[in-house]
Amino acid sequence: MFSNSLVNFFKQGINSSKILHNVVCKRNLYEPAAIGIDKYQFYRDKLSNQYSEVDRQTFFKRMTSFSDPESLSLIFTEDLKQIVHMINDNEEELSLVEKMMKKFNQQSKGLRFGNFTFGPVVMRMYYHLNKPESALKMFFEPELEGFFNHLTSYQILMDLLFINAKYDEILNVYKTIQERQLQIAKFPKGVMMLVYAACYKLNTSEAFEYACKLWTEQQEAGHIPIRKTVTFFAANALNQNSPHIALEVISTIRNQAYVTLRNIKVVALSDLGRIQDVLPILRSVLSLDQPSDSYNIAVKQTFCRDVINIVKNAVEKSDNEGIMMEFNRILSQFDELSIISESTLDSILCSNVKMIERPDKDFRQNTMVAASYDNSRPFKKREYKRPGLSEML
Repeated sequence: MFSNSLVNFFKQGINSSKILHNVVCKRNLYEPAAIGIDKYQFYRDKLSNQYSEVDRQTFFKRMTSFSDPESLSLIFTEDLKQIVHMINDNEEELSLVEKMMKKFNQQSKGLRFGNFTFGPVVMRMYYHLNKPESALKMFFEPELEGFFNHLTSYQILMDLLFINAKYDEILNVYKTIQERQLQIAKFPKGVMMLVYAACYKLNTSEAFEYACKLWTEQQEAGHIPIRKTVTFFAANALNQNSPHIALEVISTIRNQAYVTLRNIKVVALSDLGRIQDVLPILRSVLSLDQPSDSYNIAVKQTFCRDVINIVKNAVEKSDNEGIMMEFNRILSQFDELSIISESTLDSILCSNVKMIERPDKDFRQNTMVAASYDNSRPFKKREYKRPGLSEML
């Protein structure tokens, strides 16, 4: 997918179908813990143990009555909080939750009963049930204006859309966020990563043009994208036969010792016919098998098998005997040291953003789910680990 040379490689050989499968597989960009799905599941399990089936049915009947627009009964925070953690995948229960959300949102315009942030939790519900259409419908629902105006809500929704290959819808959500002119950062990092990922997956000239326009706006605003955003844009450039743009884009990252950057750079140079510039990059990893700083474990610097095949095709096209001999020598050492990875470049690009949970005494003592979800942050202290850190020296 990354360039014409990679597309041609897919059409060759016995193993090409396996590589294609890796490229087109559906996957999420965020690890479940990074967007609070684990905490959502924890509370679902907790309520499941507390409520018998009779109790559950009684509760749902009562909520059905309360959610009637003509009813004078109010929908309280605890009511809605419980229902979104008890719902199953059926239209009747989904419809009930929608009615409760709308009534809650309307009554809360006059008086806010609590500070529980519902948008992210409801999106986690749709994520858990894998209901992208329902989540999208509620996001655009006029009666829920303001209900999902949180960065975490956007990220969960967009990741759910990404899982289900609804890439155009991701761009529509982002455009809507911009049109609403919310008091948030102009280019929120997590959201932008998903936007560029959608453009990369769409792989059309229109999507690439849109990504280029966004990149220019970000640069003019002095915004520094995260590495994963940069690599999606660079891979998109390779897909669209613009290896020169890919090279310029990845040069904005100060530390070049990431597996994604190394592989993208090699593909871009190969596409440009600059094989002599590729060989030193290949040789460089032969002397970089060093212990990591954190765990004193040897870490190999790898290249993807599909990328190596692109280089091989470019070497053959160069018709240079000296370059061919040197490439074969390097390749032999790669085989001996197991430097070539069977992972595709696409699978590395789309690997999960993970979360490292830091021990926190207050959090361990806090048993209220509302607190763990408040302000759309399931953990009080968190940091995200970018894929590829284990390969950075």
